[in-house]
Amino acid sequence: MRIENIAVEDIDLTSPSWDDFIFTYPLETGALLESIRAVELQQPIVVAEIEHAEIEQKYKIIIGVRRLLAGKELGWKKIPALVQRHETREKLLWLSLQEKVGGRSLNAMEKSRVLQRFAILWHGDIDRLQKEICPLLDIPPTVEAVETFLFFKEFSEKHQDDLAGGKLTPQHAELLRPLRPEDRRVAADKLFGEHRVSLQEAREMVDNVSSLAARDGVRVQDIFERPQVQELFVNESATPRQRASQLRTYLQHERFPRLSETEEKFAKLAEPLAQHKINVRPPRFFEGNELTITVRAGEAGEIGEAITAMQEATKRGLWKKLFALLEGE
Repeated sequence: MRIENIAVEDIDLTSPSWDDFIFTYPLETGALLESIRAVELQQPIVVAEIEHAEIEQKYKIIIGVRRLLAGKELGWKKIPALVQRHETREKLLWLSLQEKVGGRSLNAMEKSRVLQRFAILWHGDIDRLQKEICPLLDIPPTVEAVETFLFFKEFSEKHQDDLAGGKLTPQHAELLRPLRPEDRRVAADKLFGEHRVSLQEAREMVDNVSSLAARDGVRVQDIFERPQVQELFVNESATPRQRASQLRTYLQHERFPRLSETEEKFAKLAEPLAQHKINVRPPRFFEGNELTITVRAGEAGEIGEAITAMQEATKRGLWKKLFALLEGE
């Protein structure tokens, strides 16, 4: 196949389906633009000839979209290209994918776009996506994983950017799937944004805010619009991490008021031990009868002090009171 110099204006970049074969996300040209300025284009793009087109353009971009966009920014009238003629849609998709997986690792949004394109081609055949596409993308070949990555197309552009840049993990994003689209956007901003909560914390918070909304007959975004929550996010004296922790506490207290009261009693009882660097934690949601005790020490003498403090706590009946709280007394 020989290289042809084709007119840039003859390549479709504006129709609704212009990026049918493009997996690259985002379409930034910065570094590439400077490289082309310095050493010119070192590799031709790949296009497919459009047959029976209803648009003026003659070609559709298959490989090298950032090279094409960079050339257009530089004012090129023509660009070197390998032209695919009379190829099937499936063959062109595989051609684009093979070029991608043979180079750098794909980000979450690029993997999502690959699955989206093949899902359309194969009429939503999840089983085939699992067997043929997942191994190439290093995605677990499960229905859940496929559905998670397909779900990313419903996110706002900002959150798609976060997924592509690794600021939002696929696991965090998956937690939002049960929510309505308008609620997902608000929840992602309030829960994940700059706050960087752990996956376990995120799971608890999504579960709590969803349950609160269902219990009160409101939308998830209505919960986030409550004055108590709004105040948390305008508190400039707190760090993003602290605001996330405060939000988590608020949601849990609203959903489980009695549990929160028990937590407060437990924390107050255990406070004297904390002064000796002894941390006492109850089981999650107070479901269980075991305490977790950790001691921080910088020297041997502090270990002895901690042991003495725990013995004193025994004499005062502190441990019995803490275990009584676990038993609901």
